[in-house]
Amino acid sequence: MTARDVARQLRKQIQAGDLQPGDWLREIRLAEKMKTGRSAVREALKLLESDGLVELERFRGARVTAPTLYQMFDLFEIRAALFGLVARFACFRASDKAIAEIVGRIAHLVDMATFPSFEARINEGIEIGMLITKNASRDAQQMMATSDRKARWHYSYLGLAESPGSKGPMEEWAALAAALSARNAEAAAEAARQVIYFMQHEVTKVLVARGALAGGGPAS
Repeated sequence: MTARDVARQLRKQIQAGDLQPGDWLREIRLAEKMKTGRSAVREALKLLESDGLVELERFRGARVTAPTLYQMFDLFEIRAALFGLVARFACFRASDKAIAEIVGRIAHLVDMATFPSFEARINEGIEIGMLITKNASRDAQQMMATSDRKARWHYSYLGLAESPGSKGPMEEWAALAAALSARNAEAAAEAARQVIYFMQHEVTKVLVARGALAGGGPAS
């Protein structure tokens, strides 16, 4: 079993609630349970740390954590700035063919019948973001990829994938498509930021409802 396999299984257990915030993950025990080496477990825990799902403490091991209100707020502020930046770059750098593909994907996303679940819409939105990001520098692409990975797991962790009441930022996506078609960099950047701010608002509502504290995880 590879490190990514181990990380994938542990993510599922955390998201399902089988592993709770505060639970310790011991390398030796996990290696025995998953029939793999400690090095694979160690690397898996580092992957989970990068996703914000565990904290690594020197001489103590890994402890399951939960995103706090401040952490999630910061993540979305960074994502909004990055997404606005790469949308702006796309207006200047993307080919007509690339713009047409992005706009077509957004139109597909806005068609609600195509994506019946919130999870599917989230994943499609991230895929569209990746297409837009292709026109940015390598550094910007890497930062967006890291942000996307964290966002996927946090959406799932918070249960937003099962939230039928929210249709997502469809008006904001439509505004982004229009701005990209017109190659209006300022309008595209603003619309891209508003897409992320919409999700920030949804996440904040969930965290506040669960009693998330600024300095810790959800209250018990």
